Amino acid sequence: MRRILMVVDHLGANGTVTHVISLAKELKKMGHHIVIAGREGSKLSEINSHNIPFYSIDFPATFSPSHFEYNRVENNLMEIIQNENISLIHGHQVYSGIIAAKCAKVKNLPFIYTVHGLYSQNYELNMVAGYASKLIAVSPYVFSQLSGEFPEKLVLILNGVDETEFNPKPGGPFREKLGIQQDRFVVLYASRLEWIKADICMQLIQAVNQLKHSDMPDIELLILGEGKRQSFINETSRFYCMNKKESFIKTMGSQCNLQDYYGISDCVVGTGRTALEALLCEKNVIAAGNKGFLGHVTIENWEQAKNAHFGDHFALKSYGKAEFIRSLLDLRRIQSLNETQLLRETVIRDYSIVNAAIHHLSLYP
Repeated sequence: MRRILMVVDHLGANGTVTHVISLAKELKKMGHHIVIAGREGSKLSEINSHNIPFYSIDFPATFSPSHFEYNRVENNLMEIIQNENISLIHGHQVYSGIIAAKCAKVKNLPFIYTVHGLYSQNYELNMVAGYASKLIAVSPYVFSQLSGEFPEKLVLILNGVDETEFNPKPGGPFREKLGIQQDRFVVLYASRLEWIKADICMQLIQAVNQLKHSDMPDIELLILGEGKRQSFINETSRFYCMNKKESFIKTMGSQCNLQDYYGISDCVVGTGRTALEALLCEKNVIAAGNKGFLGHVTIENWEQAKNAHFGDHFALKSYGKAEFIRSLLDLRRIQSLNETQLLRETVIRDYSIVNAAIHHLSLYP
């Protein structure tokens, strides 16, 4: 039995944290002892529900913490390693990762690091990677960009998702609970509401507002998430609703029952983890992420979407109001139940959490 410490910056609702929790659950099922450490956040209740030990550590939100701050965090981590008899440390984000990596070196423990996207500065990634025995890339594009720099360390393991957790289910009662009429065309956006993801949300809001006044009067938008731009997005949504005198944009904050929200949606706009979960629920997905816009995910463009992590790691087009309007109108005309079923099968084939856990175990010393 391995005793693994998973380290994240914080437990906010994002794809990296969701992946860590899914992987931890599966490794625990396989008989291993998993511990998670990071700043507290909205995903803490999910960790607790699966009886996975969690330690609250106030990791710094910068790569160069003060000497006092660094020593305090390092001492906390050392105590966890000692008390839990940890045999391996797995980092997932650079700020927490670099401190965890240095602790692993002091304790002479193996350190694994997952690169969830090319979001960090090169010197940050290079420093963390220097401590790692293995680096895991979560998309073919990230793998291709780093393979020349870390040829002996780098391994590709697609993020795993649990097909038993996300299933196609009717959402009628939940629509009624939210006050959404059954004949509405519901678009869902679920993401961190900051940086580029908040900009994507704003463009989608403007697109839905225009469609509401023209070609799709039955459209409604649900926005899930939290972050630094949440208040601005809430205010913008309220302004458009007041102007129309109809509550057709609903901001719901951070939610844990994503299955329910997928169930009532006709279309999900998202990237990475959100896209995969929605596809498992047999929902139409419009992919837009940090690097740009891919549009409606289909069997035909599946390999492109997978390579790009649904726009989070690579895209040829930029996102914007016009792209969302075009994709929503096209999707409304050509919805295919058969294709959403095939896409669910394809996600299970390529992103099974069981296979992902097995691949991780093959890397762990």
